[in-house]
Amino acid sequence: MNLFLSDSRFEVGGQPYKGFPILIDSNGAVVEVALQFFVDELLGKAGARDEKTWESYGRHLYDYFGYLEAKGLRWNYIPGMMSGDVAPLAHYVRWCDKTVGNKPGYINDKVGLIRRFYLWAWREGLVDELPFQNIEVVSSHPDGMLSHTSGRVGKRQTTDLHMREVGEPLVVLSRNQIDAVLRTVSNPTHHAMLHLGLNAGLRAEEIITFPSKYVVDCSKLSAKVKSVAVHLNPRDMDTKNDKPRIVRVSVPCMNRLWQYREAVRPELEKVGASKPPNLFLTRFGEPFAADGLVAPLGRLGERLGFHIHPHMLRHTFATHTLAALEDLKRAGRLRGSPIVVLKGLLGHSSVTTTSRYLHFLDAIDDAYGTRYQSEIDSLVLGYLEKQK
Repeated sequence: MNLFLSDSRFEVGGQPYKGFPILIDSNGAVVEVALQFFVDELLGKAGARDEKTWESYGRHLYDYFGYLEAKGLRWNYIPGMMSGDVAPLAHYVRWCDKTVGNKPGYINDKVGLIRRFYLWAWREGLVDELPFQNIEVVSSHPDGMLSHTSGRVGKRQTTDLHMREVGEPLVVLSRNQIDAVLRTVSNPTHHAMLHLGLNAGLRAEEIITFPSKYVVDCSKLSAKVKSVAVHLNPRDMDTKNDKPRIVRVSVPCMNRLWQYREAVRPELEKVGASKPPNLFLTRFGEPFAADGLVAPLGRLGERLGFHIHPHMLRHTFATHTLAALEDLKRAGRLRGSPIVVLKGLLGHSSVTTTSRYLHFLDAIDDAYGTRYQSEIDSLVLGYLEKQK
């Protein structure tokens, strides 16, 4: 079983669709039922336009169909009640848990997509029964201080194959750890990428595709300017759900990016065969792959003795920024809600999503007065000044 993402030659109804997931079995044939499901779910509905979502859907169904192929199982074999047999989906869930060692949350993500596949197949008359029982889960939020901001009633549909998830806190870097990270990184590209991620709260894909043309020379700005507004345009780079947003980059961080663009990047560009718009280039002069930051941060974490992954940069920015906003609120310099301000900086659509960072303030409460925190403080003040 193989997964391919189409190029622009793949068309449906005369319309080209690049990045569309296509499953090919071991005989080289297209898995037609998966293709039809993807056409209906990804092209027939307005909510799944992001190519990153398409790839995620493809990988989940590829994992399931690859398992079925390896075990010689049929996706549409669903044993009847009291038959003494088990549906392939139940075997797959146990394999993910016991053999592969996937975390419950990841298994639930995969099964959620597979559930949608079987519901589609049932509606299309391809199966008479479903390989699971639908159940209703009631979510409880003991820290319901923001529950009034959400219209949800805390109930959702899932299956009897749903695995219980143990809540794992978001991991954030303390100020001491940030200082250690920035002191230890010797590669100028990695250093600039880390600085941008920690400073502006960008997602990994946004850092990797950040355009060179977004970098400005701050030497001509007034000394009163503490941060620069950067408009992230999905036409220029990858953004979540292809939504544009504005982020703030501190002047010290922008200065570092400028130095990188003017001094380091031209030397790397000479090595590569193309002239990419991306700011950050590998040692081969090419843009980073989608997961290009994972390995360097993994090696860095091994040297420092603590785990680092790309999305941790965004969590760290959010938590430290929230701390700065809370300080301003206590000092009477912020009238509004720190959570609402942070929501705007992160580009969240719901304040409920932003509120999770309240629980991680204690993890960063060390070594006040570091250069990083000073930079975040200046960035926040610059943002608030712009809002007046």
